[in-house]
Amino acid sequence: MPAQQYRATIERVDVLAYNVRSFRFKLVEPPAMPFRAGQFIILNVPHEGKVVKRAYSIASPPHEAGALELCIQHAEGGVASTYLWQLKGGEPISLSGPHGTFLLKEPLEYDPVFIALGTGVAPFRGMIRHLFHVNFLRDIWLLFGTRYEHAILYESEFRTLAGMRRSFHYVPTISRPKEWHGETGHVQQTFQKHIKDFSKVEIYVCGWLERVKAVCADLQGFGVPKEKLHYEEW
Repeated sequence: MPAQQYRATIERVDVLAYNVRSFRFKLVEPPAMPFRAGQFIILNVPHEGKVVKRAYSIASPPHEAGALELCIQHAEGGVASTYLWQLKGGEPISLSGPHGTFLLKEPLEYDPVFIALGTGVAPFRGMIRHLFHVNFLRDIWLLFGTRYEHAILYESEFRTLAGMRRSFHYVPTISRPKEWHGETGHVQQTFQKHIKDFSKVEIYVCGWLERVKAVCADLQGFGVPKEKLHYEEW
């Protein structure tokens, strides 16, 4: 699926956390983008008479090809996020895609374990909703790690999915809890607690570069073979 240019409009903007928003783009021309779960798009952001390009993982599943959802954290002084934070809906957007090779390993004869660090949950949301769509029946794990409980993303959606299917295990972990009654500490500790048999899993990690490196190093220290680890660094 070669990448191409698309015109889109902002269909909806939702607040996910104090500094994270979900942007839903309706594709106009062409009207649909064929892509695979885990891929990303590049936004063409106007800035001071020029165009700044920024890459964002697609947070929606491939069967919703007429629209794309992005999960974006506001960066202080960031050109793209500052521009996007001004948008309310209906504005035109230029983008290209699909890009990237952070994909589910084929064939799907294993239990996927997704370790999401903050907005690194974006590609996993698309992957998980894709697996539900194709009626994937093996166990799926989503281990979501963040500092504070108010920074958990898509909480109600993942709780609902976990209620729909017992084979989907959603385990958020808070490292600096205040009134949190779930898992605490670092997400790799949650992994060590719940994932015991490495032979039947493939592990996917996504988030900021330094945190991804730290998690992968710890997992290998727990005995996870390097070939079982698949990661996307931001």
